[in-house]
Amino acid sequence: MISRRALLAVACGMVLAGDSPRATRVVLPEPSGGDDTAALNAALWAGAGGFVHGPKGASYQVSAPIVVHRGTTLVMSNCTVSLAPGSGCNLLTNAAVTDGGRDANITVIGGSWVRAADVGGSGTDLHTLCFRRVDHLVLQGLTVKTSGDKYAISLGDVTDATVTRIQFEVRSDGVHIQGPAARTRVIAIRGVTGDDTVAITPRDWQSYDDVSGPVTDTLIEDIDVVSAAALVKVLGGSPDTAALRTTVRGVAGLAHNNVIWIGDDTAEWRTTGGRVDELTVEQVAATTVPGRHVVFLNGSSVGRVQLRGLTFADSEADGAVVRVAPLTAATVEELAVEDVEVAHLGAGPLLSVEPTARLQQLRMGRLTIAASAAGATVLRIAGAVDDLTIEGVEAVIPGDSYLLKLPEWAASATVRQASLSDTAIIGRGGGLIAATAATHTLPRVTISGARTTGKAWLADLNTRTDLLLSHVTAEDTTGGIARVRSSGAAVVRGNALRVAPGAQGVAVGSGGSVTSYVLELAVDVSRLVRAEGSSATNTNDGLPCGAGPVVCTDLTWRNLNTGATY
Repeated sequence: MISRRALLAVACGMVLAGDSPRATRVVLPEPSGGDDTAALNAALWAGAGGFVHGPKGASYQVSAPIVVHRGTTLVMSNCTVSLAPGSGCNLLTNAAVTDGGRDANITVIGGSWVRAADVGGSGTDLHTLCFRRVDHLVLQGLTVKTSGDKYAISLGDVTDATVTRIQFEVRSDGVHIQGPAARTRVIAIRGVTGDDTVAITPRDWQSYDDVSGPVTDTLIEDIDVVSAAALVKVLGGSPDTAALRTTVRGVAGLAHNNVIWIGDDTAEWRTTGGRVDELTVEQVAATTVPGRHVVFLNGSSVGRVQLRGLTFADSEADGAVVRVAPLTAATVEELAVEDVEVAHLGAGPLLSVEPTARLQQLRMGRLTIAASAAGATVLRIAGAVDDLTIEGVEAVIPGDSYLLKLPEWAASATVRQASLSDTAIIGRGGGLIAATAATHTLPRVTISGARTTGKAWLADLNTRTDLLLSHVTAEDTTGGIARVRSSGAAVVRGNALRVAPGAQGVAVGSGGSVTSYVLELAVDVSRLVRAEGSSATNTNDGLPCGAGPVVCTDLTWRNLNTGATY
């Protein structure tokens, strides 16, 4: 029989827990002062499929999971729910976790969700909020506090989930996404986390490996947190899983590990070897600690990654801002680093490609470096790059510093093709490019629209390299275009080349060689290889051909103005 009290409550659009029939609006009972688990779950069952909310200022204690059902909106604004020590379980979950099947259209708004110390448990019971097999999940405006155990919010086998406006004070991960998961949105995260703030692990560590699969079309946006680990971690999982089409945007705060971690967590095979592809990271201004990186890419199966809008200003940083360092030899299909502003570059390079990494395509564009430590390098390649494009760089890099450097200690460092354009570099010493080991590979470099001021050499080479130059200016230098060491052989071609008056033009070590096909190259032509059709502007008026533009014909230099030969 329907009671008069129930009829009145329905007429007001509200039903109290324990009344019948099941209504579309239920108010949770007042806290009992003891264990509220049964009362809260009864109310949620009564309000399943409708609207359930807690009384303002209520503070509950529970010893078993609070279960939200399909189609339910639970509003807990200004309420607190605490999980008691020794409970050994999740604090909040959905019915499919406890009863099987699949849920849909669950919303939780507001509330402080507290996992006390010594709650304990094992496996996925260690997570505080745990949701599985849900379509259209919304978690909005929650505060989550934990004193131990594992993930604050654990999502797995979900579609169209939104986690937004969350405040963390937790000892482990903040939001942790396991596959399969599609179209997850994590937005506006604040607070402090004891491990990764937001983590994608299509397959998780053994203890938490209850679901797995691809994680696709994820948006992670507006993260401003102090993290004891990474602020955002995007892993591919195991070789049979993947993280695809992920966007990370607007990351600030402080990471005590790498700010953005991409690829593998090598502590276990389940988190190693999965595919990461079509990842975009943009608008990152977070900082990290010495020895760590703003972006760390160590994946063994990585496709296309775009990094845009990085802002960096830590003059004390000693690590690369962006580091590509797979644990074992691996290939990245494409990496783009664009729209980067560096107030002060420290001892580490802006981008470091380690010996285990091969990049099929690397693009760097629209980079501004206002100041740097002496000897800093913008791009250091110790591994291999098939196709390198650098454009739109303005940098102040004093000392023995370079825009592109193949370090001498990296014997197999390789750039198979490089193009530099629209670049202005200022700083006394160093140059644009350095490949100084005889074992380096740098066969072809195209430079156009470049200007150096104070740099010793455009290129310092110990490699067999074709230099194609167009509209290149080297100002305030006593060096010039190329310093070629004993195992090097440079061929210079192009036009519109201007070098500071009195500069050497080229310097050639014993055993090295330079061949010039650029008439504007001002140099003592006795330093050049005599090759049919080669040309330069001779600066040594003591040679029989005299000073001026010369062309080599039949292995003889001929002055175009006077006809004199050498």
